[in-house]
Amino acid sequence: MKRPLLLIAVLLAMMAPSGARAASIVNGDFETGTLGGWHVHSLGAGDWFAYEGTAAPIGHKRGADPVQAPPQGAHALIADQANPDTAIIYQDIDLESRSNYRLSLLAYYNSYKPIAVPSPDTLSVDDEELGGQANQQFRIDLIKPEAPIDSLDPSDILRTIFRTQPGDPVAMPPTRLTASLGAYAGQTVRLRIATAVREEVLNAGVDAVSISSPSEDTPAGGSNRFSFGKVRMNRKNGTATLFVRVPSAGLLTATGESKVTSSSGAVGKREVLRSTIKPETAKAVRASTVSLHLRPTPLARRVLEQRHRLRARVKVVYLPTGEPREVASLPVVLRLSAHSP
Repeated sequence: MKRPLLLIAVLLAMMAPSGARAASIVNGDFETGTLGGWHVHSLGAGDWFAYEGTAAPIGHKRGADPVQAPPQGAHALIADQANPDTAIIYQDIDLESRSNYRLSLLAYYNSYKPIAVPSPDTLSVDDEELGGQANQQFRIDLIKPEAPIDSLDPSDILRTIFRTQPGDPVAMPPTRLTASLGAYAGQTVRLRIATAVREEVLNAGVDAVSISSPSEDTPAGGSNRFSFGKVRMNRKNGTATLFVRVPSAGLLTATGESKVTSSSGAVGKREVLRSTIKPETAKAVRASTVSLHLRPTPLARRVLEQRHRLRARVKVVYLPTGEPREVASLPVVLRLSAHSP
């Protein structure tokens, strides 16, 4: 009887599912000096490069300004152009069921011309499609793998991790961006990094792209990871207090925006993003929990008086002393009691 029992045990072991491979980013630090693991799409007048040093991959041949050096290690990812171009680089990420991963990366850029985003937004640099509008932007999104690679349809975008907007500075130093992937557990998501450059050169850089779970230590080149605590609402005046836990001394800044219905003439009504939370700054002198007071702008106050609630996405920038700044965001719903003055 022993042999049949042994055979059954072996067969059961063979049939048992093997441990799921943890989600990961291939070549996220670009230290191979290549774009291995990534897929590139461009029009041919520009491209993405695994670079080192401060010489622009294309522009150095014509005496272009130096670019920012890789913020971690010897290599990083950068976009460069000789003429108007849409350049996209992407990688698919398989997330196990019941996983709660966090994506982390460093982003930075230098633009020769003011940041510009057309309306309606598009990654195209075609004059006819833009209708005379400027397009000078850099964005990082999680999109559905089956979506067109250049789609900006809200139904195709799972989450926007970063995007430049009109009025942004023409340069940004290496900035830590983080995003929770828990909402997409059991799915495959596509990390898309894109530039649309119609006006002049925009050198967009990315480095230290990594995925970790809350139980793991911070990966090499990772961040200190400030985290959000509770949000305390004040329904009497439509404000809120956001509690943020920081691991060291630094400066915190909070801003917020919401989708607000706007009339655009012949096009009719459409939703546009408007600033709806006044900028708030707080200083941490040590590892602690910091309070950020979220106060509605006059526009948000009018919406609250009419609807008594307003959804906003609050962006928090943490600048730890002597370290790259970090950025994360969370949704907040401001509420105002109907009987409030």
